[in-house]
Amino acid sequence: MLSLSVAWAGSPPAQKLPSALLAYPLVQVGGDQDTRIEIVNLSSDPQTIECFYVSGCGEVGFMLFLTPYQPAAWLASAGSNDWQTGTAVPPFFGTGEMRCGVQPPLPELTYHNTIQGRATVFTASTGKTISYGAVGFQRLSPGDFTGTYNLDGRTYAQCPDKLHFDVLTDQPTSSSEMVLVPCAEDLRTQVPTSVTVQFLMYNEFEQPFSTSMTVTCFDQRPLAEISNALTRAIAGTDTAHIVARGVGGPLLGLVVDETSFQSVTGTAGNEPSFDGGRSATVLFP
Repeated sequence: MLSLSVAWAGSPPAQKLPSALLAYPLVQVGGDQDTRIEIVNLSSDPQTIECFYVSGCGEVGFMLFLTPYQPAAWLASAGSNDWQTGTAVPPFFGTGEMRCGVQPPLPELTYHNTIQGRATVFTASTGKTISYGAVGFQRLSPGDFTGTYNLDGRTYAQCPDKLHFDVLTDQPTSSSEMVLVPCAEDLRTQVPTSVTVQFLMYNEFEQPFSTSMTVTCFDQRPLAEISNALTRAIAGTDTAHIVARGVGGPLLGLVVDETSFQSVTGTAGNEPSFDGGRSATVLFP
């Protein structure tokens, strides 16, 4: 049963640290678009990592076996097969996300918190890239791995309560997109998770706008589809500040900023800053 228990107002997950659970909110493969996925074992011990591609509320699982301090990388479209370690990553097609968690051999924290990750979505024909760091959740108390990640601020770090983005507003020559996924996930029964998202937006004059929408499993859409207040014509400014908060459960996300310079249009991954912490549960089979 999927748990979305909310505890006290806590702290967001600390980033850039060796973690026990990684979330990659955007993986895209199709046409000439692909995603390079990276994960590294930062410990002096071999690590067993269980990963899941999630697309359309369904999942495909696989295992990574990393030697001490080993980095691993693969193209999502091709997967990876390392006969020496036994790693076999299946190919992925479409749009979705990925979660990876450590299966520690011993209960001490040093065996849990061992990995970091990064992904780069790229389009071969245009050279456009979207690069971002995977969201990392540290184990906070010793214990055996059970397949249940209680992101409660005691067993594991909490999910962020609010996501803060500084974005480029949509303009006639460019259109940015927002990607959102529920932080909680039930990969055992693949029961879809839906979260209502409340947005509070400010233009450069600090004028507020608000709206809401529902995210089920995964959502990617242009900013103008979230609210016309995120267009240059309505906001009246080239940039805006967005605060996104889930009702009934926390969120993870990413903005893909698109901008034109002379005759070239480029993209960039725009990672949010985290504000506060909320509890959720991720269930691995």
